[in-house]
Amino acid sequence: MLGAEIVASSPQEFMIEVNERIDVPSAPRIVWDLLADPRAVVDCVPGAALGDQHDDGSFDARLTVKFGPAKVTFRARVGLELDAAAMTGHVSSKGKDNQGGTRFHAKMTYKVVPQAEAPGATVAIEARVEISGRLATLVEGGAGLVVKRMTADFSERLAARCAEASAA
Repeated sequence: MLGAEIVASSPQEFMIEVNERIDVPSAPRIVWDLLADPRAVVDCVPGAALGDQHDDGSFDARLTVKFGPAKVTFRARVGLELDAAAMTGHVSSKGKDNQGGTRFHAKMTYKVVPQAEAPGATVAIEARVEISGRLATLVEGGAGLVVKRMTADFSERLAARCAEASAA
């Protein structure tokens, strides 16, 4: 299954499972090099900002997401583990919304794989996001559309950044 599946466990708690494949018309190493740079990745995510890096390698981060007429800003601590040889990354984040009433915990794995047609690459993404609290119902109602929109925006920006890197 590609896309996002929403699983509700209670009125104020649910989980989003995301399985996406992003095709990028650039060499796998160029795509990996960009995805291995947290600041470059955040530049590809509309509404995201990366803050300070901590001694343990984690980062403070912020993401503002629009759910219909409402905008919600989430603040998080983000950890990143990279395996350059396998071109695989593991991201974990935990945080809450700017009002403090909604909490989330997310885990994501991504892998860059070569396409049969050089110089293309595919980024396979699997993620699981657990959301609980008072905004959970609002977030749940628009989560599928938001994931689709964010994936499209990210894909477009990632492809543009990789094209710039290929031309350099």
